[in-house]
Amino acid sequence: MTPAIKNKLSSLWKTIWKFRVEILLLILIIPAIKDLLTPGYFTMHDDMQVFRLFELNKCVHDGQLPCRWIPDGGFGYGYPLMEFYPPMPFYPMEIMTLLGLGFFWPVKIMFALAFVLSGLGMYLLAKEFFGKWGGVLSALFYVYAPYHSVDIYVRGAQNEAWGMVWFPFVLLYIYNLITKKFTWKNFILFAICLAGQLTSHNVMTLVFAPSAIIWAIFWLWRSKRLSGIKHLIFSGILGIGLSAFFFVPVVLEQKYVHVDSMISGYFNFMAHYVDINQLFFSRFWGYGGSTWGPYDGMSFSVGQPQWIFALLVSILAIFGFKKHKSLSLMVWISVLFGGFYSFMTHSRSITIWQALPVLQYAQFPWRLVALIVFYFSFVVGYVATIKIPPIAKKIAFVLLSIGVIMWNLPFFRVDRHVRVTLEEKMAGNQWELQVTSGIFDYLPRSAAVPPGDPAFTIPMFYEGTGGIMNYTSGTDWINFDANVSTSSAKIMLPLFTFPGLVTKVDNKVVQSAPDKFLGRVIIDVPQGMHSVSAKIGYTRIRLLSDVITFLSLLILIKLALNARHHS
Repeated sequence: MTPAIKNKLSSLWKTIWKFRVEILLLILIIPAIKDLLTPGYFTMHDDMQVFRLFELNKCVHDGQLPCRWIPDGGFGYGYPLMEFYPPMPFYPMEIMTLLGLGFFWPVKIMFALAFVLSGLGMYLLAKEFFGKWGGVLSALFYVYAPYHSVDIYVRGAQNEAWGMVWFPFVLLYIYNLITKKFTWKNFILFAICLAGQLTSHNVMTLVFAPSAIIWAIFWLWRSKRLSGIKHLIFSGILGIGLSAFFFVPVVLEQKYVHVDSMISGYFNFMAHYVDINQLFFSRFWGYGGSTWGPYDGMSFSVGQPQWIFALLVSILAIFGFKKHKSLSLMVWISVLFGGFYSFMTHSRSITIWQALPVLQYAQFPWRLVALIVFYFSFVVGYVATIKIPPIAKKIAFVLLSIGVIMWNLPFFRVDRHVRVTLEEKMAGNQWELQVTSGIFDYLPRSAAVPPGDPAFTIPMFYEGTGGIMNYTSGTDWINFDANVSTSSAKIMLPLFTFPGLVTKVDNKVVQSAPDKFLGRVIIDVPQGMHSVSAKIGYTRIRLLSDVITFLSLLILIKLALNARHHS
């Protein structure tokens, strides 16, 4: 062996040894993702991930960035799904698709990364307070919580799974910005993680925000570093700016789409409370749905090890209060957060749900189990700070780590593997199910009712007669030539009316009108041969939001370059 090879092997070994704890954590997470790494696809409740990626891919190839209007949804008329549906997980998937990984593997990879990065985030957060081995414990309890598996293996809730990824990162960088010497690294990373949270899951952001704010206030109080407020606010503004392309239209343009269907009927929150047995004691596991009462077909378990050890460490923190007041207080506050979110999943909390209508868009109170799991798992790492003999501590670590994995590992598997091609997925009954799924959610309000039949393939004469020639269309635009044989005609397009719509005849902007029931675009065209076009373009709000995101990106890049220069 040559000296050069010896040096490289020695350097590699030093790197491995330096990151041995992190490597061990990744190895221990592998069983949780093993079923995602097998060939083929799998069944799930929200089997729309491939379709959303497929539509985003069309937008990218058509130059519609950011993608807002998908062409095939709404039974083929198109609708603004990606303006209101959080886009964060889908853009990394699209990069994988462009690199040749197809449409199924990117979805599975992002599911796997949601497990891995949520574990890594929890490790980094808990390590700040409980050391590396405490960080590993918290991470394993977080990854191997039954609800984590429900989100991915049962529900296929890509966005909610990524909402869980950002929780620990957001709290970590709030803590760093407030309590530590200011660095641009923490400033930049908090902005990125906040943007990730805001663009991953609307409901998770909404329900997580109150506890994150209290977390910030707590550390401002304990550290007495009021200068941290300034850094936190400006970094937060940058994070909001990075997510403005999505966040601003969601807030200001939601009035243009139907959202009532999201909180009525099956999706009414009152039908989806859980009881104490489901939350804390039941070992039931299933791949069915959520129903009224305690006989659901899926699990809502926090995980017995998670809540038992959370209660245990809250008791142990009493004995460490004199020496480590902040640490003990933090543990108690975190357990209280978990307890409060537990209460919010139970029917006893109905008064709060009714008093805060915005909460009702969460649809399922059991969604808050994600936050119970997060806070209970976080405090488990406190076990590593207890003063006991080193050998006893090692034994405890091994028993807890292996115990939580083995106790919950049977839940971490798909219900059924399936072999399906993209052509099969995007054809026949499967295609119709996907283009009509949740059809009234985010449908333009110009459509009084959802379409009951597929969109017609080319523009049609609503009044008058003539011919349609040279018809072309993209994700959010239509072009064609109309030869009108009558004195005038009204031509209906296979496109919903929506703010930002621009219609032109012979390159001159003309007014259009929606048809009475479905809100499809109708254009007046005079006699003769004319070129006609329609495009769902920008509104002032969309333009402003994109400009804010673009400028925020430039600021982020500038700050990153400066930070690198001064490091």
